[in-house]
Amino acid sequence: MFKDFPFKKTAFKLFGELFQPYLGYFDSIKTNLKKAGMKTPIQDYVSVISFYALLGFIISLISCSVFVSLGLVSVSRTVSATDVFYSYTLSIIISFITAGSVFAFGLYYPSMKSKTLKSKIERALPFTIFYMSTSAASGIKPVEIFNMLAQRGGIIGKEAERIYNDVNTLGMDLHDALQKAAARTPSPMFADILWNMSSIITTGGYLDRYLSGKTKSFMAQYRRNLDNYAKQISFYTEIYTTLVIVGSLFFIVLISIMSPMVGGSQFALLLQTFLVFFFIPAVSAGFIVLLKGISPSE
Repeated sequence: MFKDFPFKKTAFKLFGELFQPYLGYFDSIKTNLKKAGMKTPIQDYVSVISFYALLGFIISLISCSVFVSLGLVSVSRTVSATDVFYSYTLSIIISFITAGSVFAFGLYYPSMKSKTLKSKIERALPFTIFYMSTSAASGIKPVEIFNMLAQRGGIIGKEAERIYNDVNTLGMDLHDALQKAAARTPSPMFADILWNMSSIITTGGYLDRYLSGKTKSFMAQYRRNLDNYAKQISFYTEIYTTLVIVGSLFFIVLISIMSPMVGGSQFALLLQTFLVFFFIPAVSAGFIVLLKGISPSE
């Protein structure tokens, strides 16, 4: 997001030195940047979102000032100094709120992205562990297991590729590469697996037995999640059918009956068109997104 920011150098010149003494207050943001896979240094990141906030302030101030001026002229041809003072004070307040909202969103964005990655990793984890367990039981070396995971792709495949490159390209020990990956992943469950794998590889334990046990545990949890998902689908489907489909049809019929009595046929037709072509499709799309979001699988 911030790698290709066109005014990155300008933002750093304006705000880099200003925030440098206070970077300690942004340690949580720095951790979230790491877990979200964003390689932007914390000083650059804070400078960039500050620049965005400044742009938001300027654009909001100019826009509000123009709209306020047009509004005053359209309402009254005689504008007093008091009206101008209060109107432009309101514009400044709105501009500060806009700038603060932009800055707050920038601070929250890494955490939001980190949570999204965590959800994706943990959805893919049961099948990934099953694949790793099968590979380990076949006698494949641990580093090659991550190479095979990288070839499969997916969110965990990207992390496996980084682990494999750390070992194969940078010459890092697998033990250290696993600990490095565990420290940067946003998923505590995946981090726990990597830490345990690192410990087993170091002590010479049985990796296949560990992964086999984890596979049984994750698959049992996955089956429970599927049962809960089926119950949630049933619950949301009843709500959707009752409130959206039946409710909309009832409202459309009611409008058709009442509109000749009150003489609002044009408004009734417009309202029915909105319900059929906009409201129901929009709610249906939201319903699909909701079911996709709570799904336990990828």
